[in-house]
Amino acid sequence: MSKVLDSVIDGSARLSLLRYGEDRWSAERIEHEIGMAAAWGAKHHVPVICDEFGAFRRFVTPADRAVWIADMRAALEKHGIGWTMWDYGGGFSVINREAGKPIPDAETVKALGLSH
Repeated sequence: MSKVLDSVIDGSARLSLLRYGEDRWSAERIEHEIGMAAAWGAKHHVPVICDEFGAFRRFVTPADRAVWIADMRAALEKHGIGWTMWDYGGGFSVINREAGKPIPDAETVKALGLSH
């Protein structure tokens, strides 16, 4: 978070980012939060889906990004929640472009539990 904080001038935005960084998200925290959503869905007899998740490439190391994606996917699947990755070819992408050609990002594909 320190890399991002250095570039943010707005005080309230800095405070929000600082608090987010102090939340210490982990696989256990993710699983707990997803579990609460799944329990709500079960209680109210409604399906729960996660239409988009990911980590923005510009601000996250590839290793941290892969861990976040894998932890999210694992928690969603544990609770029977359908998911989609945000997005295919943009800042959160599953692919990289080499000479204009889409090439699957091996770490992201692995974190999603997929193969290419």
